[in-house]
Amino acid sequence: METDNVELLRKKGLKVTPQRIAILKLLNRGGHFNGEQIFEELKKTEPSISLSTVYNTLDVLEKSGIINSFEANGITWYEMRRIPHINVFCIDTNEIIDMDVNLESISEQLNEKGIKVINLSLVAYAECSSLKEH
Repeated sequence: METDNVELLRKKGLKVTPQRIAILKLLNRGGHFNGEQIFEELKKTEPSISLSTVYNTLDVLEKSGIINSFEANGITWYEMRRIPHINVFCIDTNEIIDMDVNLESISEQLNEKGIKVINLSLVAYAECSSLKEH
């Protein structure tokens, strides 16, 4: 997988750095992470890494289209998943669940109006305590 990350960075014209590889490796596990969580996780193996380095790296990766971010409950969350989907923020459990839906029509409608969609991010706030399986 590390080879894939190196190739992905090069394909986007980005310099391959240990910080970028470490963040991609973490996000490739799946799930959603905020900057502080990423920082705390990376500190375990890279004790000299700074919080500003983490946020600067996340910014570069997002602007290049490698990762996605969205805001839920006042926190910016990062994820690797690039397939259009809805992030469901469960207000009662503080979980974030990915829901696959067809978002093509939204992009198509915007494109028809001359609006070029680069990234489409939707967040739904929901009560999920009765959710059986996800």
